[in-house]
Amino acid sequence: MILQLIRLGFSHHNHNHHMSEASLASLQAFRSQVTDKLHKVLERLKLGSDGFLSLKWIHNCFQMLPILNNEFAKLMAEIDYPVISWEAGSVDEYLDYTINLLELLNSISSSLSHLNQARVSLSHALSHMESSRSPAMAVQRFREITVNDSVKGFKASGGDEGRNRKGKERIFHEALILLQSTGFWVCGVVLSGLNSDAMQIGKIMRNGTMVDSIFNKNINEERRLVKEVEEVNAIVRMIVSNGIADSDVAMDLKRRLEVVGNGLNGLKVEEECLFAEVMAARNEVIETLRRKS
Repeated sequence: MILQLIRLGFSHHNHNHHMSEASLASLQAFRSQVTDKLHKVLERLKLGSDGFLSLKWIHNCFQMLPILNNEFAKLMAEIDYPVISWEAGSVDEYLDYTINLLELLNSISSSLSHLNQARVSLSHALSHMESSRSPAMAVQRFREITVNDSVKGFKASGGDEGRNRKGKERIFHEALILLQSTGFWVCGVVLSGLNSDAMQIGKIMRNGTMVDSIFNKNINEERRLVKEVEEVNAIVRMIVSNGIADSDVAMDLKRRLEVVGNGLNGLKVEEECLFAEVMAARNEVIETLRRKS
């Protein structure tokens, strides 16, 4: 997979005459951190393999974001650009990015809750079938796990591209574009495995142009839930088609439902931690600027 840093404006000759050598080195180190994390995730993946859009794989993607947020904060410290010194353009870009990211995390949270509720309903149906005197009648309770369209009207601002940024403000801008592109791409990947709104997810991933368009096109064309949920649904369809499930099939379904539950819970923990982290950082920026004024 080819990272498209040039398309994000990261060519070596791009406004570099306004930046010190030390600042450029810090920015390059940040870029390297982002590309390294992405390459490691993508190297684990081959389209069509068992790992594609699995809960484990999207969990690995999700875990990049807190690390890169910390690297961004470290970059700001290295170039000596604290919040109190931010230009108005930097403030606007940061607040736009964080509010969009928080909205995407809310969409992920909603999708996770919906899928987990559907999983619990299936677990109850399975328990009822196992204890029922008429298992064939109990099969009527079985329903495939479906999706809900939790992404509503996603909009992302690219910032004022016509603005003439120099020095630290320029470094902030380039680093934030990379952070935002990574964040939106990861959220698009997560939502593509949890959600069915292809148009909205496609818009998110176009705003997160981190990997080649063929990869993103394949993700959107898959249009299926994560592998573990699809495996559960395949067993549910078999049970409904047969009108009954033997003990081996019931045990297999129970095991797979536990795998899905553990995976969803792990993603939920990651989502809640990241949401709290982004919200706290955003509030700290707002409070710092309020005290400054």
